[in-house]
Amino acid sequence: MKKYFSIAILFIIFFLLGSISISAKVDIGGELAASLIGIIDNQGNIFAYPQESLDLELFLPTLNNTQTKFEIYLFNNPMSGGFDYLIKKLYLKHRFEKLHLTLGRQPISWSFGSMLNPVDFTLGSVIMDEETGSKYQNAIEAYYPINWNSSITAIAAFPNGFRNMKWGIRGRTMLEGYDLTLNYVREPEIDSMGTIIPANQRIGFTAKGDLGPLGVYGALGYYFKDNGDGDLAYLIGGDYSYFFEAGNKIYFQLEYLSMKKDNLSSILGPFFTGNLTNNLKENVGLILGMANYEIDEFSQINLMVISSLNDGSIIVMPGYRNQLSNNLSFNLSTAIYFGKEDTLFAPNVSEGAQQKPKGMIGIGLTYSF
Repeated sequence: MKKYFSIAILFIIFFLLGSISISAKVDIGGELAASLIGIIDNQGNIFAYPQESLDLELFLPTLNNTQTKFEIYLFNNPMSGGFDYLIKKLYLKHRFEKLHLTLGRQPISWSFGSMLNPVDFTLGSVIMDEETGSKYQNAIEAYYPINWNSSITAIAAFPNGFRNMKWGIRGRTMLEGYDLTLNYVREPEIDSMGTIIPANQRIGFTAKGDLGPLGVYGALGYYFKDNGDGDLAYLIGGDYSYFFEAGNKIYFQLEYLSMKKDNLSSILGPFFTGNLTNNLKENVGLILGMANYEIDEFSQINLMVISSLNDGSIIVMPGYRNQLSNNLSFNLSTAIYFGKEDTLFAPNVSEGAQQKPKGMIGIGLTYSF
């Protein structure tokens, strides 16, 4: 069904393009990246493999208040030994007088500036400012702006065909300088036999604003099923920026997340590889910190840390970025895992559980065009 949905949107886009004047300009942009990834196992062995990707987007002209978007991500997949692709955008967006309607493959995220988001439309779609594949979905989105600072968004998504429709609604407004949102998501599941089982549902509330020189924010989520009890999750955080006389800047961000361990893997995404042991308490508390220092207008260093307060395990992720020219940048990223055996972020776990590396390092170049 996902393939047929994408084909239908592609046909509509080609039909629309055919009605555009030949003289209309179509631009191509994107990003080409090449890197070398090294993985360090628990015995100190290093396994290296290359990684290449191409993010390609067509910038198409607008026709009668209708925008057409197409973006594809091509990358090599070491697991399959060949290249794979992800269609990020393949949609039509029409602006009516009081309604914006988007149909097709599109990015969907209800982010509000936090490093982790326990109340997003899809959990784990954006992690530590990095997008994941779950952000891009076949969907219909209706956006209704009530006024300059208030709106309502309704989404119907089809991750596994029309039978397994996922839908949500979100309201947003400003009150006393604070950005407030309230949302609801219903996500049905189908088991291996094709039977629809009780849907996952959640209600989320977020708030964000300024408290003196500090930016403060928070989220409260309630997870429940049709036939079961619910679980609470909450996040509180803040950020601060300081500008030096030379013009460079240092930025800090700190937040705390508390939630049931059964939902943790969806929130953490690629940072988490299944180390949910029986030793871990049912309710997990995480503290996250990030510091970013702009050395000059071309280079910056950053440090991100995730720690489990239940068992003291930690992920430390230093990074460096340098803009070598207008289009070319150098990137260095690392991740190091610390913790005793069977802890949440431990580099090794007991027999039968998925093994986590002791560390990772990535060195690469990115060319934008």
